[in-house]
Amino acid sequence: MNHHSKVPGSLRGFSLVELLAVMAVIAVLLSLASVGVSRMSTGQGLSSGVSIADAVFSEARGLAISRGTQVRVAIHADLDDQDEVKRRRYKRMMMIMIRDLEKESGEEVAVWKPASQATTLPDQVYFSSRLSSQDIYSQQPVRLAQMKLGKQEEDTAQCYYYEFNPQGGCTTPGATFILEAGSRPPNQPDVVSGKEKNRGGFVIWRNGNTAPIRDTSKLEVLGES
Repeated sequence: MNHHSKVPGSLRGFSLVELLAVMAVIAVLLSLASVGVSRMSTGQGLSSGVSIADAVFSEARGLAISRGTQVRVAIHADLDDQDEVKRRRYKRMMMIMIRDLEKESGEEVAVWKPASQATTLPDQVYFSSRLSSQDIYSQQPVRLAQMKLGKQEEDTAQCYYYEFNPQGGCTTPGATFILEAGSRPPNQPDVVSGKEKNRGGFVIWRNGNTAPIRDTSKLEVLGES
């Protein structure tokens, strides 16, 4: 009787070439998965940023109506990456400012004061001054003003702003608010979004209500016209 039976084919081990092929396939799949997760994360951050900004504008409009005065949505605009605080705030910090009257030398003077805590957009999501406009029809740039965002003197900064009148209407009807997602190189005002156009935003109409911009492919044309 022959005791040296052959090992069945199903129990034969993998060859080195087969193992290398499997490892190569796994490496490719992991690479594709990491890219997908990265894109999903960026997209989620952008969607979250648009929702956060929309809520800030809604709050500002409601405050203008309830207080019967002008209210602004301010976006930090001082580019200074040497200052860690300003670096974090630049084009990501939003604050609602309310117009108030103070007596100065016996006369009433209009001042803008913070009406709420600052709101910060998600990481790598920035306000796009390049694509946003004061008026979607004339493409005027969003207005700028010096504002005191806190009690300290160093909290004073240049800010882009949108304004609501006491009736809750936008003082620049048709203004656009656009966000971009991506990395921002040091001391550069705009993000590098790569081939993917990671943008989103809305229009603020005359009555102060917002409407999402569905077709972001047109934003490049609007921003550069």
